[in-house]
Amino acid sequence: MRKAAVIFIHGLFSSASTWKKLTDDLSKSNEIIEQFDIETFEYATPRFAWNPLARIPDLNVVADNLRGFIIDVGELHERIILVTHSQGGLVAQRYLSRMLADGRAAELAKIRRLVMFACPNNGSELFLLSRRGLSLLTRNSQERELRPLQSSVVESQRRVMRGVVQATELSHNGCPIPVVSYAGETDNVVAPASALSVFPDSAVLPGDHFSVIKPNSNGRLLSAMRRELSSGLMEPFPEKYLEDLPSHRRLPKDQDGGFLTEQELLGPISIHTTPNAAIRFFVHGGPVEQLANVDVVLSSENTYLQMSQFFKSSTSGSLRFAAAIKGDGGEIQEDVAGDHLVSWLRNHATYGLQVAEGTVVPTPAGALAAKNVHRIYHAAIVSPISGTNNYTVNPLAVTRAIHNIFDLARRERKELKVQLTSICIPLFGAGRGGINITKSFDLIWDPLMKELTNDPSWEIHFTTRRRQNFDQVYKLLQGKKSAEQL
Repeated sequence: MRKAAVIFIHGLFSSASTWKKLTDDLSKSNEIIEQFDIETFEYATPRFAWNPLARIPDLNVVADNLRGFIIDVGELHERIILVTHSQGGLVAQRYLSRMLADGRAAELAKIRRLVMFACPNNGSELFLLSRRGLSLLTRNSQERELRPLQSSVVESQRRVMRGVVQATELSHNGCPIPVVSYAGETDNVVAPASALSVFPDSAVLPGDHFSVIKPNSNGRLLSAMRRELSSGLMEPFPEKYLEDLPSHRRLPKDQDGGFLTEQELLGPISIHTTPNAAIRFFVHGGPVEQLANVDVVLSSENTYLQMSQFFKSSTSGSLRFAAAIKGDGGEIQEDVAGDHLVSWLRNHATYGLQVAEGTVVPTPAGALAAKNVHRIYHAAIVSPISGTNNYTVNPLAVTRAIHNIFDLARRERKELKVQLTSICIPLFGAGRGGINITKSFDLIWDPLMKELTNDPSWEIHFTTRRRQNFDQVYKLLQGKKSAEQL
């Protein structure tokens, strides 16, 4: 049994086959098929219903059908992600709305993400007059739901916004679930304004109403899907849901002084660097070796660029072990990050002597490449204090490192011809460096924003292992977002 299931829901006059190209491409990723079972929910949506003994089900009936399907899938999976196209988004929203109205929000806790493509949240005006005539002839109740400002759609959306998107805790009529809405750039069936609607987490992808869910050479759709599935896999459960689980089904508790034992994710938080450019920020909590779908992962090193040992719990030691190629028995066959770092020192510096503070060195991601991590960058941040096990942090080392990180990443984009768009940064100096989380964040923030102002083509991820730090970094980002709105 896999950890999660992703359920694909098709649109009006369509079927599960509309997802075939996307699901086939996703199934080629070992990381995805190791973590997810791919399911498709199919419902009756014929163009005509001439048989007097048959009727076209309305969205309430389809939503109740979806509820039974999710119950069956949920019995075998810890978490569920819903992915919809067109009217499928209205079906999912109607399902959520009916559950909330019935006071059954607690049953929604396994759903950790709803991703909607080209959903007619505000209706579709294309061929409206001809569709109305068709509806009169065929008694097509589903078509009526696609008309602009349809009251049943508006009511469902209002309840979902209040009881899901804006919910902060689990209750009988509220369950926090991230909802993401994507629009097709050239969609003339559902205009981008309708697809994005009121949902705060939204974006536009290339394509029309149907091609927006068909993978193509630009890779944008598959990149978005990997990101959403990864986020859904790490999205924390509502605390009350965890408390109410029977003891034998509960997820591992935080151990070892508040360390998170499983990856959790918060975000995105969009913060503007210029009036026309916004950067998406995420916060990861938990073991850094569980990171996935982040192009570049940073490791904070000492000024000798000596990585921690494999068994150490530090970011450096964890990344070294995660990148290593291992045999069937778990033995290290190739120390990818460590060996390449030593090779760089021998070729570009003097092995055994310190490098300049803020130096950044790239190495391959090794085994982490299977998780769509392309590169590991090693930043010389902390300087050992002679005769002790302690370190110091020069603030200028962080400033220089941030500049060097982006300079290197831009250069590698061209030289290696790889698409680097996301960077994951640990809290430099907040471990053995001895500085607190707020100070570390502040040291990173100013030079980071300068780089992003000049080059807003990046997505930024922060990572930490402790629950307290995880929550604090998220609050710091929320503070930056709030300050932007003043």
